[in-house]
Amino acid sequence: MVSPAKKRFEKTRAAREAAQAEAQEKARMEREARQRKEEDRRKKVVSTPSAEEKPVNRTMSPAAKRFQAQKAAKDAAAATPSRPTGDAYKLHEAAIIEDSRRLHDLQSIERKIEAKRDMLPNYEGYVKGVLEAGLGQQDDVLMTLMVWYLDVGDLKTGLDIAEYAVKHGLETPDRYQRKTANLVAEQVADFALKLDAEADGKEEILEQLHRTVEYFADADMHDQVKSKLFKALGYLERDAGDKETALVSLQRSLELNDRAGVKKDIERLEKELKNSGQ
Repeated sequence: MVSPAKKRFEKTRAAREAAQAEAQEKARMEREARQRKEEDRRKKVVSTPSAEEKPVNRTMSPAAKRFQAQKAAKDAAAATPSRPTGDAYKLHEAAIIEDSRRLHDLQSIERKIEAKRDMLPNYEGYVKGVLEAGLGQQDDVLMTLMVWYLDVGDLKTGLDIAEYAVKHGLETPDRYQRKTANLVAEQVADFALKLDAEADGKEEILEQLHRTVEYFADADMHDQVKSKLFKALGYLERDAGDKETALVSLQRSLELNDRAGVKKDIERLEKELKNSGQ
């Protein structure tokens, strides 16, 4: 038979254990609530960057672009091998990632190009600052923008970046799977070859073609690409009335690739020059 004293002891112990269990359960629930709150806070930080981390505003004012250029120049001038990028780079890297996702969602090449044309003004200050003050650290943001400028036909800005890249040995990001010389030469050539016979601005494009040849004519690249570059150059020189120089360019194109499709153009130019007594 259990004594009254033992019954009281068992009752007290049960109550104490129940209180401990309740306290533990309450602590567990509070801990889980804190963890959920912290997780929500982290998600909010990732999805809604702070003012310093937000991608470039889609409608930048001239004053904002000047500040952008000054910041990019300051960071680029301070870059070192141990610290190759600064806040400006990280800011624009975030913007590039966001814009690249938008481009990835587009199926039409034409729409992608139009979208890039809308996006690029937001990077003007960054490009200007790096080109003016950069010390040549590898810059995937700048090299991506170079490709975009060439895509939309802004050959001058694209080649300004390419000149900086050649000077400092910068290469395109791995996703492009081509060396800088190959990529630039082919994109410039392709753009020029797609021009209509009556297209405006051919003089400017011819000038940029000459720049491309100057930078990359002696670079190690696929012969077919270099041939295409000289083909485009020859066609624009011919359209500008410089038949002798055009003939030399087209002959160089044929030397590099006997399937370049310029044999009849060469024959036609040779005949015209002969008939004109040149």
